[in-house]
Formats: sequence, C-alpha cells, structure tokens
Amino acid sequence: MSEKNDEIVRIATAANSVQAHLWEQTLKEANIDCKVVGEFLSTGLGNTPGMPNEIWVHHADQERALEVLESVRDSEEEEE
Repeated sequence: MSEKNDEIVRIATAANSVQAHLWEQTLKEANIDCKVVGEFLSTGLGNTPGMPNEIWVHHADQERALEVLESVRDSEEEEE
C-alpha cells in the first residue's frame, strides 16, 4: 500500500516544450524531483492537436514546487 506522499500530481501545464524544460530544470535545481509529461505527444498528428506539456511531481513536493514555479512565473512577467 502506498502513502499519499508517493502519489504523483500535475502542478503545471507549459505553453511549449521549451518552457516545460526550463521549469523542470528550475525545480531540479531546488532539489524537487519532477517529470515533463506529454512533450513527445505535442508534435503533430495531422490536424489533431497534441497533448500539453505538463510538469508532474510527488505529492509531498507539490506545495514547495508550486512556490518555486510561482517565483519563476513572476520573474518571466517582469522580464516582459
């Protein structure tokens, strides 16, 4: 039986693969294990839209990961 902290949860959807991997790198630098999901499904399947690039983390890291991403998003907005 697994504990809730071992569950994997989606914390963000990126606009594209580049943004997803920048967020992934930022989270890993903060010692948060994460995974980009959907990047290989985002390339064309004819006229069918692809899957979004999502960031997934362990449930136990969710709150801290969201804080890290919020600070990254704030920095991105300031640069614009």
